[in-house]
Amino acid sequence: MKQLITLSLATGLLLSASAYAEEKYDHFPSLEAPDVATALCNIQTYNEKLAALTSAENIDTASMVKIHELTYTLENALARLKTTIAETAQALEEVHLASESIKADVIKKSAKTYFSGTEALLAKHHCQQ
Repeated sequence: MKQLITLSLATGLLLSASAYAEEKYDHFPSLEAPDVATALCNIQTYNEKLAALTSAENIDTASMVKIHELTYTLENALARLKTTIAETAQALEEVHLASESIKADVIKKSAKTYFSGTEALLAKHHCQQ
């Protein structure tokens, strides 16, 4: 009887912790990525954490909650890279089109934007951990 009560309490505790986790993890704080350097550093740091959690043979509920939390920061970082790449691609297209229509002023302006984007992506980043 004592074992049945203990088992019932343990099961109830696990279920309530799981339900609490499901309610709680919808709104984890995340790190913003205001620029490419920050985005790349966040990816480097949070990939290490994600790899450690996902390499376990069995991923428990607590690890899943932590994984969910980490993904917010990774999503912000990837969104920054996506925006920068899209802006850089658009600038290159403007250079291309301006070269066809012989518009030197557009070439100069858009090339500046293009180089700014590619330099940010190609620069060596020193991340503080």
